[in-house]
Amino acid sequence: MKTKYASPERSSNETILQSNSSLENISYLNEVFCSLSYIFCILNENRQIVYTNDVLLKKLGIESANEVLGLRFGEAINCRFAFEEEGGCGTSEHCRYCGAVNTMLKCQTTGEKTTGECRIRTVAEDIENYLDVEVTATPFVYEEKNYMIFSLIDISDKKRRAMIERIFFHDVLNIAGGLRGFFDIFSIIDEKEREKYIQMGASLSQQVLDEITAHRLLTQAENNELVVKPESIDSLQFIGQIATDLQFLEVAKDKQIVVDTTSVDVNFNSDPILLRRILNNMIKNALEASMPGEMVTISVSKIDEKLKFAVHNPKFIPRDIELQVFMRSFSTKGAQRGLGTYSMKIIGEQILGGSVDFSTSKTKGTTFYIVL
Repeated sequence: MKTKYASPERSSNETILQSNSSLENISYLNEVFCSLSYIFCILNENRQIVYTNDVLLKKLGIESANEVLGLRFGEAINCRFAFEEEGGCGTSEHCRYCGAVNTMLKCQTTGEKTTGECRIRTVAEDIENYLDVEVTATPFVYEEKNYMIFSLIDISDKKRRAMIERIFFHDVLNIAGGLRGFFDIFSIIDEKEREKYIQMGASLSQQVLDEITAHRLLTQAENNELVVKPESIDSLQFIGQIATDLQFLEVAKDKQIVVDTTSVDVNFNSDPILLRRILNNMIKNALEASMPGEMVTISVSKIDEKLKFAVHNPKFIPRDIELQVFMRSFSTKGAQRGLGTYSMKIIGEQILGGSVDFSTSKTKGTTFYIVL
């Protein structure tokens, strides 16, 4: 059996059941495990579940531990990447960057208790859910067999609050800096040019409101409280206005935002606030990836009965980063960042019912897009 990362070998069902039966004979083990409020299980040397507490069962909505015995943890919780390879959880290319698998492997290698953080994408009834968790693996030897005690604590709320505070202040301060610069020069500009600068100031003020709205929308989307309000939208005018508004961002300085001349002009129905939020994030990411003098291009094209909105920049995304895009809290911009691509995916797919993805190559650069 092939693997692109961790060992694919598995213990037989008979061996799994023997381990489970043996562990159940440990005095008070079940009482201790079931007294804990977080997921707690024991894994064998092949990272398979041989014992678990009822918290995991409740999380999965199952009654018997027999349903998860022999599974690897990612398989039990329906990780998005657990079934990409025949070897299962831990054997795909994505697994190279999985905090849970790496914590297990480090524990096995060092023979020491190991703790790490992990971003997990799970799938249930075709809907993706995102978790930020702290995982701990502790080596455990019983009857001359090597096991790991594996625990998982959900820290999604903690991580999300920290990120939102950091990102909110970062983005709003960025725009406020533009407004400050605007007022600094407004008093000395020629009266003939003031109309243009008044439009610039109005645009920057609107962006402050947009940022506040963006974080409120993401919170509502994650809580399934977001209501879609479709309106009639003109595609070309829509992306043209976005390009004009974002040109005044500090991150857009010495860079161009242009509308592709081949873009189609189509009238369609969607929620303009939500769609604008997605495209804003795509453009800001493209601007942050671009160098002075480079160009970010927005386009809209028709594919059968669907519309594809795309944002292109000349920067290539390396494979290790490509595999982690759309994970909540993952970012190349430093600690406490990483809600932009995640919010695109959540709002674009779960709320607007579209498809959000990207392509990247060394020769063509990177294009993020949403198909509606």
